[in-house]
Amino acid sequence: MPLRYVDPNRKRGPLYRAYVRISRTRLMLAYGLRIAPRIDPWLYRATGGRYPAILGAVASAPLMTTGAKSGQPREVQLTYFHDGPDPILIASYGGGPKHPNWYYNLKAHPECQLGDERFVATEVTDPDEYARLYGLAEQVFAGYGDYRVKTAAIGRQIPLFRLRPR
Repeated sequence: MPLRYVDPNRKRGPLYRAYVRISRTRLMLAYGLRIAPRIDPWLYRATGGRYPAILGAVASAPLMTTGAKSGQPREVQLTYFHDGPDPILIASYGGGPKHPNWYYNLKAHPECQLGDERFVATEVTDPDEYARLYGLAEQVFAGYGDYRVKTAAIGRQIPLFRLRPR
């Protein structure tokens, strides 16, 4: 399945706006952190990559990494968007106090796979580029603004990764 192109500047419809509104609740945040990671990769494959777009939801795809400590393959379903040809990943972890495990996996082993495409991940460290990309992320999912406020209050900056084809 080729990775679906996600244009952060694309106009969104009413179904998408309803999804975003519901997704920003505490109940859906808990679902997104605890339950969705277990079933979303399966749904993605079962629908030929059309899930979650068929529900009007934010686009996501399975990210395959190598475990930072174990060296074992790890899979997690992640929201992404494109900046030009490059997918951008946001390590928000729902605005929690820690980075998600996949962040450490990409830092230790930058070669990864998103959907069926292979990439090399680079963390975005330039402040201007970071600000620009985070602004685009908030256009894709307004909840990223909520997460940024939560993490800023505890001194955590949400990492961004740019994926370049391998």
